[in-house]
Amino acid sequence: MMNLIPQPQKINYISNKKVKLTQIALGDNLLSKRAQEDFLSYCSLPSGDKNVIFECDVSLEEEEYFLKTGEQILIKASSAAGQLYALQTLKQIIFQSNYALPIVEISDKPAHKVRGFMLDVGRYFYSVSDVKKIINRMLIHKLNVFHIHLTEDQGWRVEISKYPLLTEIGSQRRKTNFNNKPHGGFYTKQDIKEIVDYAHDFCIKVMPEFDIPGHSRAAIAAYNELTCFPRALPVADHWGVKHDVLCVGKDSTMKFVYDVLDEFFEMFPDEYYHIGGDEVPKHRWNLCPHCQAKQRELGISDSDNLQFWFMNQVKNYCKAHGKQVFMWSWELDNDKAIDTDLGFTKCGEMETGDRPFIDTSTSACYIDLPYGYISLKDSANHKIFAGNALGIEAALWTEYVPNMKKADLMSFPRTGCISENGWNGDCSWESFSQKLNFYYSYLDKNNIGYAKTNMANPNMLRAKLSILWFERRQLTWQGLTNIFDDKKIEKIAKK
Repeated sequence: MMNLIPQPQKINYISNKKVKLTQIALGDNLLSKRAQEDFLSYCSLPSGDKNVIFECDVSLEEEEYFLKTGEQILIKASSAAGQLYALQTLKQIIFQSNYALPIVEISDKPAHKVRGFMLDVGRYFYSVSDVKKIINRMLIHKLNVFHIHLTEDQGWRVEISKYPLLTEIGSQRRKTNFNNKPHGGFYTKQDIKEIVDYAHDFCIKVMPEFDIPGHSRAAIAAYNELTCFPRALPVADHWGVKHDVLCVGKDSTMKFVYDVLDEFFEMFPDEYYHIGGDEVPKHRWNLCPHCQAKQRELGISDSDNLQFWFMNQVKNYCKAHGKQVFMWSWELDNDKAIDTDLGFTKCGEMETGDRPFIDTSTSACYIDLPYGYISLKDSANHKIFAGNALGIEAALWTEYVPNMKKADLMSFPRTGCISENGWNGDCSWESFSQKLNFYYSYLDKNNIGYAKTNMANPNMLRAKLSILWFERRQLTWQGLTNIFDDKKIEKIAKK
């Protein structure tokens, strides 16, 4: 029996005979040149007669494929995506059979439309080269949506021509928490094109996140007038929720948001967009004459509903440009004030009704959290939330993940479970654990780091120590600073 991750829907073992693969050549196909080169370089075999034959079968769904090994390898699919996923399965067969292929037929397709990976580059900037490494890791796991979190309190990471200070000022912070090391970086429009083109070559869509109206200190540092009470503020240099957010009562703020989105539409052509929406303290809005006037104008009863109005306005603008928009879910009783076609990336057990959502459960998918919080078993045993689920997403926040070495350690092997859940529709520790040794060896083959089992499934003592160490983050949240700032703003508001 073969080990395959994610597990295909159906495998039929034809015979015990094995066929030695001594050369490899691809027949005519729909794949990008980069995707073909990726497979051929992986195989490390000489070229010869075409022995991987592709047939177009329009009866198959977009990401569905049929794979049959033998003297010739047959792949049936209706699209480049189906062909690509067949090759990812074939890579694993070649690896564990050492080129002596078993004769099998595999019929396979994903259970879920969205199988995502989110990378937060706002806290720590990841180079274009590192982003490509993330995309390569997505490829071998058959993940198809790269969610890139581009704007944060601690850094603005994308060039916007109309607002040059966003990157000139907003992409740089003077330090990070208690060190004295400046940190910065941003993607030019050419960088973004390179990333998007690279993802598309592997049938991966790119979902940009413009996080508003909270998590906007970097933008406010560049353009002070974006907040309710303009004053000189630096890009945030500590983690934690900041109380200075966008002033949604000003027409000029809406113009800024739409202007940024217009440039996003040029850079990011895929249909999925994310507009943040979480962790928005309302202290400033409750004192702001502009926000209070907007509430009266709209007949809105409170600041929570003011945010709902704002998110709906932004969603409608994106929808008019052909985008399916998502925001982070959060616990508010009157979430029905959000239009039902604005999707959620759903972090907790929350009623969504007919609303589309992507499962990013904090109990299984927040892979930046230590294994003491989310063990490999937790990720493996997670069941995608019931309802109108489009799929599942691994979320890698980077407050404590400053580089690729740490990113790999936190992401794998948990991402293997998440990919299996998204593709196969089911995963369990009982089934996944039987493939774990193979999975580790396959990650080694692809030069991907990972946490070994004693770290990924820690004992009670190790789990408690990892949680205790992680919770030092509370020292960086600047709770007292927020309280003092709130008092300053209250004095300004009274004048």
